[in-house]
Amino acid sequence: MRAQAAHDQVWRAQAAGDGTSMMVLPVGDPAMPFAELASEPVGLSEAGRRRWALAEQVCAALENPLPREMWHGEADVIGLRVLPARVDDDPAMQQPLLDAAEVVEQGGPGVLRVGSGAGGVVLRVHGPSWSLVVRVSPVVDAIVIFLDGVPGYGWRVEDDAESWELIEDAVTRVVTEAARYGWGGDRYTAPVAPVA
Repeated sequence: MRAQAAHDQVWRAQAAGDGTSMMVLPVGDPAMPFAELASEPVGLSEAGRRRWALAEQVCAALENPLPREMWHGEADVIGLRVLPARVDDDPAMQQPLLDAAEVVEQGGPGVLRVGSGAGGVVLRVHGPSWSLVVRVSPVVDAIVIFLDGVPGYGWRVEDDAESWELIEDAVTRVVTEAARYGWGGDRYTAPVAPVA
């Protein structure tokens, strides 16, 4: 009940335009313009199509993780297709972190996905030649970058103290942009009641 009361308090404050210590994200909100599953843009390269598909799979796997007690084989997309990395390992890995918030702000079909499940709240952003997947709740603990230049695999950013400021800033800015589509955000559109 306390969690519900806190959520209601934040929702009312955000809806009134007041600053809040939390942000309401548009999880499963049909009013969000990107609520439908992403469809590939026309003219996407083969590497781009593979990147989009893999980012969607990893996003879904983070939202609803497989049980840890057993071997899942090919179904374990994170275990098989996501490798540990640091942002300085490849300069191209910095681009998604630098551009993600701007891409979300500009919007467009399939650019942003905000999903949730037993694994928490996960944001997925598709850029022109990269994709970024971040689990943001209950804590930021998974940041996965996908690049057209490395189709078929994603890079999970881990133990990267040198780039932590860049990573933290990128995640904060993406969450802030996504919250603009949540209740009380300046881009929130209330669902239209069906006409009988």
